[in-house]
Amino acid sequence: MKTPIPLIENVGKLVVNPKAIQFLNTINKPIVPVAMVGMYRSGKSYLMNRLADAQTGFELGSAVEAKTKGIWMWCTRHPIKKDHILMLLDTEGLGDVGKKDNNNDTNLFALAVLLSSALVYNSKNTIDNDAVEKLKFVGDLTELIKVRSQGNKNQEGHFSRYFPIFIWTVRDFHLGLQVEGKAITEDEYLDKALSLKTSANTHKEKEFNKLRERLRMYFGTRKCFVFGLPTSNTQDLQRLDEVPVEALNVKFVNQCKKFREYILQNVKEKKVKDIFTVTGQVFGELTKFYTEAINSSKGACLEDAVESLSEKENAAAIQKATEYYEAMMKKVAFPTDTQDHFLDLSKPYEIEAEKIFRQSSFRDENERFLETFVEAMSEKRKEFMTMNEDTSREICNAVIKKHTVVFENALRDQAYLVPGGYERFKQDLKTLEEKYKMEHGKGVMAEEVLQKYLKSKQEIELTIRKMDRTLSYEQKKKEEDYSKREEQERAERIRREEEAWRRKKLEEDNARLMEIIGQLKKQMEEERRMMEERLENLIKEKEKEMHFYMDEKLEEQAKVFQEQINEIKREKKLEMDKAKEKEKSPLFENFLFSKLRKKKY
Repeated sequence: MKTPIPLIENVGKLVVNPKAIQFLNTINKPIVPVAMVGMYRSGKSYLMNRLADAQTGFELGSAVEAKTKGIWMWCTRHPIKKDHILMLLDTEGLGDVGKKDNNNDTNLFALAVLLSSALVYNSKNTIDNDAVEKLKFVGDLTELIKVRSQGNKNQEGHFSRYFPIFIWTVRDFHLGLQVEGKAITEDEYLDKALSLKTSANTHKEKEFNKLRERLRMYFGTRKCFVFGLPTSNTQDLQRLDEVPVEALNVKFVNQCKKFREYILQNVKEKKVKDIFTVTGQVFGELTKFYTEAINSSKGACLEDAVESLSEKENAAAIQKATEYYEAMMKKVAFPTDTQDHFLDLSKPYEIEAEKIFRQSSFRDENERFLETFVEAMSEKRKEFMTMNEDTSREICNAVIKKHTVVFENALRDQAYLVPGGYERFKQDLKTLEEKYKMEHGKGVMAEEVLQKYLKSKQEIELTIRKMDRTLSYEQKKKEEDYSKREEQERAERIRREEEAWRRKKLEEDNARLMEIIGQLKKQMEEERRMMEERLENLIKEKEKEMHFYMDEKLEEQAKVFQEQINEIKREKKLEMDKAKEKEKSPLFENFLFSKLRKKKY
């Protein structure tokens, strides 16, 4: 993407830009979204351009009115993470007095939180109480965002599991990073700014603590960067996108590099449910879902988003996988010589289609979509088997027709209803059969078409045999017995061939199903590991906050975090025990095998 485009437009209400969705649908790589929010005219766009390592991109305003409206998106190749896309989201400035909708800022802030892996909050001068108070939108998130559709108990305690890294950037910072004469880091500066009053009795003191408590609870990972003035030249400050980097303050430039390096190295790709990696197409679906939900009175439910995404992505995964199989099989030259040859050609495409489904599917509860995929693939393979057979049958009938012109004319002219005609009939029919068998490329229906033709001549053969006066009764009886025996042998040979084909197909199907089940169990183990790791990190974040409150002698707040930790540990044990039991249980494997077996993969 050479320049940014609107992702969500502010036209009285927030509307997703269809062109942005079209672009996102072309991206099948993981997305690393970084959103920046802050008061209008605070220099957000310039920092976003620096993240893109570009002089220009997001438009910088030099006047007092806000330039960015809605949320703008700029996608570039990630400089560090291979096959990842760095997505920069520049959000409309907060606090613009010209806005008519008082909820506009809150809605934009909520969308930035929901869509990003890192949320950068940009402010000016210092992190004082006024600067923290401007983050009042955090307090409204509980009205706009819910973790589960049912049950509201302690949902706030789970926000940090789903919320992005929180990075506070302070522009035009002019203070020294010191407390009581001792140097402190930027992160310590932020931590101190978010400290609570130990004795909050008045309403004002309680509100002071409440906002800080929520910031600490919702955003488990917090980071701070302070930037001095980029230049002392007032005119240059108004046209930073035109000023060469070399002409800017060295400390400012170095801090921009430090900020960019942290983003590139530490911000991870967007995930849903701690497991499923979000690609461009999925990000577009999330954007549409969250925007519609935020616009409604219900607000956005993370659980509902996952459910909606699951339905769409799994249906799309099935379509993508089956379309791949269909496209590849259409390139196969039909007919194949044997059914085994058809299976050999089909198998690698079936395996690849299954991989495509596995990579694209998401949260397939009880393997419901896997079952649908197996059924869809079974139907697709049947279609191509029928196509293979129909093509073969058409060719075989053409070969039969080519070699039976003289024979059929003789039958029509009753040329065999003469003395000695039966022997001539048998010889001509045998010659015809030999010529037919010498033809190549007839395909899988060669024997069936031939036998069908021979069977169609049985009644006329009987008539010719009865009418031939050169044959004695004993000879006619012997020929009749021979014909019956020959027909039985042909039928038995075809039956044995079909039975062998069905047996081989069943064996291969069973082996393929066991491969699918094996891959599913590996995927389950990996998902369990990822979830366990995320919950462990979440517990560590909560423990860090709990110890902070204990050190500050804020026992009531520490108790809240202890309860959250206990709840997460219970959830972790329940989820892990359930996953391990399912992975190791032969009942699961037997149940899944029988369920998929019914679909005749």
